[in-house]
Amino acid sequence: MRKVWLLALGAFALGLDAYVMAGLLPVVAHDLGTTVSLAGQMVTVFTLAYAIAAPLVAGLLSGVRPRGVILVALAVFTVGNAATALAPALGALLGARIV
Repeated sequence: MRKVWLLALGAFALGLDAYVMAGLLPVVAHDLGTTVSLAGQMVTVFTLAYAIAAPLVAGLLSGVRPRGVILVALAVFTVGNAATALAPALGALLGARIV
């Protein structure tokens, strides 16, 4: 049961990350000197990358130990979020959101 709660927490964090940014769009756009609609692309690229990568990664790594895959995925997720926070320009922000 503990493992299910950990997976649920990870899924919640992923979903929260996808949608919390929508509320921050005006602030992000102002900080980057761009429009809100262009800053909104960070939500689109995140969900698109997730929609494309999730089934591919699941298929390619189906024979690998799930614990290791989850740990690596969480590490990549954390690095991507740190890069998002430190992005100096819109292009870097979109690249970080794809990660």
